[in-house]
Amino acid sequence: MPLRITNAGPLALPVDMTGVTPDAVRELSLEEVRRLPVRQGRRTVELAALFDVEGEPGDLQWRLVGDFAGVHRLGAGMGAGEIVADGSVGRHAGAGMRGGRIEVRGGAGDWLGAEMQGGVIRVRGDAGDYAGGAYVGSRRGMAGGTILIHGNAGLEVGERMRRGLIAIAGAVGARLGQRMLAGTIVAFGACGEHPGRGMRRGSIGVFGEPGPRLWPTFRPGFVGPLSFLHLLEKQLHRAAFDAPGVRRLAGAVELLHGDLLELGRGEILLPA
Repeated sequence: MPLRITNAGPLALPVDMTGVTPDAVRELSLEEVRRLPVRQGRRTVELAALFDVEGEPGDLQWRLVGDFAGVHRLGAGMGAGEIVADGSVGRHAGAGMRGGRIEVRGGAGDWLGAEMQGGVIRVRGDAGDYAGGAYVGSRRGMAGGTILIHGNAGLEVGERMRRGLIAIAGAVGARLGQRMLAGTIVAFGACGEHPGRGMRRGSIGVFGEPGPRLWPTFRPGFVGPLSFLHLLEKQLHRAAFDAPGVRRLAGAVELLHGDLLELGRGEILLPA
């Protein structure tokens, strides 16, 4: 039986769930989980003082019921298990996660999957800024795993990304994949200006309309179909990522090389 955590009403202050993940509590009893300390504002309180907690911690499956938009760092650092949130979640969900799965059936705040190393995050609604990005002062952002956003996303998604896949069905903000080191990002809605600015390697596909304003340090390369995009289309189809533009991955694209102020081995992919 999954562990069911219910938020019955609005939270007076934000809650930080650092260290409370399915794999971290799997050996605890239900009563021990209820007594786990979490931060609310400046004070530490027991989990059960904020939420109704029922079920079996050893099941490695969590079900979040209610509005968790004021709850931050859900699943941060998790290595295994599954979290399914029926509503929205706060900032830093899945940050630094190493494995497992998070599904959010609402929206997510900033820093979704920041610096994650593995696992899968799916957001059915919109995500905030810096999804899959690097924290201030860090040299690398996302280093593995998959982030699927079925709605829109904010600024600087995939900043300093090192490995992995980010797919966005809707619109995305400016500086997509800024200073990207490697990995793949595809967006199927409108894109803000200067995707790939400062990128060294990796691929950024922007397939929505209108097309983005590019940094001037990209040069035209190739026009035609790419086999790895056809494989990516199949991968997204298997993952039930149903963005209307996914089928465009199998068609011809225009490839631009850059950022020429860096290594120049990155790729911006546009509809041909």
